[in-house]
Amino acid sequence: MNTAKRHEPSLRDEYAEMTRQRIVAAFVETLEDEAADDISMAAVAKRAKVAERTIYRHFKTRAELFAAAGEWIENNVFSYIPFTSPDELPDIFRKLCKRFDRHPHLARAIAMTRAGRRVRAGFRRHLIEQHRKAMAPLVQHLSAKEVRQAEALASYLNNVLAWNAMREDFGMSSTDVADAIEWALTTLLKDVRQRDAAAARSGKVGKSPRKRTTAAKEPA
Repeated sequence: MNTAKRHEPSLRDEYAEMTRQRIVAAFVETLEDEAADDISMAAVAKRAKVAERTIYRHFKTRAELFAAAGEWIENNVFSYIPFTSPDELPDIFRKLCKRFDRHPHLARAIAMTRAGRRVRAGFRRHLIEQHRKAMAPLVQHLSAKEVRQAEALASYLNNVLAWNAMREDFGMSSTDVADAIEWALTTLLKDVRQRDAAAARSGKVGKSPRKRTTAAKEPA
């Protein structure tokens, strides 16, 4: 009897985790199938074969469910690919394009719908931080404005939005999209390196435009 009691909590926890994962998977499937700007919890509950109140037992708010769905997608569908150098980004994006092709409706929903954008918010923040760290050695002598522009462009190019826009607006295949992004990223990184080297030679090490303007006014 004591043994049964010891096992009971773990079995209950295991069942709860299975239910939680089923809800998350049902949410992602609903997002992929409906591609709606908002996802009905009733629809998710029906697909997960649980009562709607069960969803709120596992996720107190919609935001919690959206965050969990984002993690699930990152881990099980599009899979985050770690990198340490921006030179790795073209190859990484090419791999991501193939994954987007395997789940085009989900990729489009994440890119274009309000629900999808909320789902990807968490892993986008993670990716943006990784881009910032990877770009850091290349932008040591640039102004704060130029650093922000370089980080933003690299992050935007390595993005499901770019894949979706080029496919829908220009009818490009994923291979064509990957080629175009590789061209853009290679051009960007070459220019960033040239600008950083020029800034280093000029002695303008990481000064922001505001500080530079203030310094220019002081002698007058």
